[in-house]
Amino acid sequence: MTMWVPSLAEFSGSRYRAIASAIEAAIQAGELRPGERLPPQRRLADALGVTIGTVTRGYAEAERNGWVSARVGSGTYVKSQTQNSAVSLTFPADETAGVIDLSLSLPPPNPLRQSLLSEALHALSQSGAALARGVTYQGAQGRHEHREVLARWLNTLGMPLMADELLITQGGQHGISLALSTLLRPGDLLAADALTYPGAISAAQQGHLKLVGIGQDGEGMRMDLLEAQCARQPPRAIYLTPEQNNPTGACLSESRRERLVALARRYDIWLIEDGVQYLPAEQRGTPLYKLAPERTLFVFSTAKVLAGGLRIGVLRAPKSYTSG
Repeated sequence: MTMWVPSLAEFSGSRYRAIASAIEAAIQAGELRPGERLPPQRRLADALGVTIGTVTRGYAEAERNGWVSARVGSGTYVKSQTQNSAVSLTFPADETAGVIDLSLSLPPPNPLRQSLLSEALHALSQSGAALARGVTYQGAQGRHEHREVLARWLNTLGMPLMADELLITQGGQHGISLALSTLLRPGDLLAADALTYPGAISAAQQGHLKLVGIGQDGEGMRMDLLEAQCARQPPRAIYLTPEQNNPTGACLSESRRERLVALARRYDIWLIEDGVQYLPAEQRGTPLYKLAPERTLFVFSTAKVLAGGLRIGVLRAPKSYTSG
């Protein structure tokens, strides 16, 4: 039987990661089948012209990603599709820099993402109706059946929403920009946490808004400082991420959510609630759009739950803004 030897030329990065990527690609292409034994590490190292340690690290990386399993004294074997469901919650450090890159907030890695995306795209390619819808114009809110699916999914994630409240967006950043451009005009004041999402800062700059940072602590934005700002000059809107502030990770406490809503009503301020940072339902606080539905725009996307590259999101707004 011919030994499987991958070509590493098409894979970037270090050699061991290229080996791991080659294993993943071969499994997805059906070149390596469930239960098949990978070549002995020494033989593959000789065939590729690398050290045995490089192959060992490559196999370990593939196992960490859930594609193969090592059996002591027997070898490394391709896992079956049903076995390949383990989720690794760690990102490897960049060995060239010696640091872990925290510049992006990424969803936990899962080797099933690519295979499930492949299945979904294949199913779409076989649906004439789906292809026909994909090449025609759609309404400003997006198709109703799509919003229904997203609403049902959000309900299972602990974010109860109605399809008629939603607009489909091209990701969370688009939702933020759309909310700001709808509610504010150049020169208006936007308040946010002193440490906040860089994308929101960029959107504010592009809209020529005045951005003021409100101090925060372990419970999120400090309401005493926000109230002082409102007494001086109330902002037109407040942008914040109540669940896991980016970048501090702080969650806005329940008491502060209630006080925030009271201030927003007293000074007639809009709230832009970024719900992209996902938390399980039991760890989430009360959504601002539930506490103050008449003045809250809620932004959500698939980025932190499924995959950032999908560029799909929703914007929840009061019905006066979403009704035709």
